Amino acid sequence: MTTEHAPTVPPTVRGRRTREAIVDAAAGLMEARGIGATGVGDVLRVSGTGKSQLYHYFRGKRDLVLAVIDRQLEKVLAAQPALGEPSGEGPGDEVRAWAASIYELHRDGGGPFACPLGVLSGQVDDDPAWREHQAAAFAQWERRIAALLVRGQRDGGGVDPSRDAGEMAVAVLAAVQGGLMLARVHRDLHVLALALDAAVDHVRPRSV
Repeated sequence: MTTEHAPTVPPTVRGRRTREAIVDAAAGLMEARGIGATGVGDVLRVSGTGKSQLYHYFRGKRDLVLAVIDRQLEKVLAAQPALGEPSGEGPGDEVRAWAASIYELHRDGGGPFACPLGVLSGQVDDDPAWREHQAAAFAQWERRIAALLVRGQRDGGGVDPSRDAGEMAVAVLAAVQGGLMLARVHRDLHVLALALDAAVDHVRPRSV
């Protein structure tokens, strides 16, 4: 993600490992407890690092939250490889295969789980830089979905070629996020399945 807050990659392997340990600890704590309930001391204790190390890589909690948003986006995209290169599925199958992979991730892992990125939404309103960075992260996810939809439009993959892929991607992601939230509330994976089906149906060519 390119913003004025983009992190500097440490030049040494040891430095990269230390920074990653700090970010991973902060991400886990903030995902479980929330941003407000996670202090720098908590991150130091869980990561096994010292205060001087943390402040070598981050100016403070504000910068650390930005790095956590980036890390959560990495988790989300890594769990959805279908949003990368073409999957090899036949025409009409790629979008549904992507949706099915999300359902399988939650089903096979004992979900439904909260979205690692979505769980931070609402909490980032306390700081304009956090909110903008979160919005940029979701925009990157939307672009990956839009690229998947464009392939479906181009290859006769059951995606309406007359509609804007970017706008459809926003609606699809909104359905996924809403489905995940309600599935968590109801502890019911069927709710997620319904939302994913609605997302796939939304991009199909409309009947005349």
